[in-house]
Amino acid sequence: MMTPELHFEARVVMSSDVRFLPVMRHTMGNLTSELGWSESESRTITLAVEEALTNKIRHAYPNRPEGRIQFEIRIEPGELILRLTDQGVAPDPARICEREQDSLKPGGFGTHIIRDVMDSVVYQTTAEGNELILTKKRPAGEGL
Repeated sequence: MMTPELHFEARVVMSSDVRFLPVMRHTMGNLTSELGWSESESRTITLAVEEALTNKIRHAYPNRPEGRIQFEIRIEPGELILRLTDQGVAPDPARICEREQDSLKPGGFGTHIIRDVMDSVVYQTTAEGNELILTKKRPAGEGL
């Protein structure tokens, strides 16, 4: 018997305030577990999403909590798609992932984590704002 494809689509608009990061971490952890990723894989995907949100808070809105981040989550056949949009300062493509991975200075590794964990990472500026689109292929053998 064929397992039906599940549908899940959510849109959250959150303030650019670090106090909301635990809520999003909890949401992503639960969702990725339900979609069939192992506990370890769920943690790494959740970490990548938290890093992406933190970067938006830190760089698009330089730690100003009055900004807004739109976070869209969508299940497509075979993949999870996450779109984070802000209207803050646009990222400088030349500075994204600028930091050397073997550097001993603290911080600055978020974009490396995001790129290592996700299957596709796209930065773009549209009429909606600054978008970061993260795509992760679904675990093999999962009918969800």
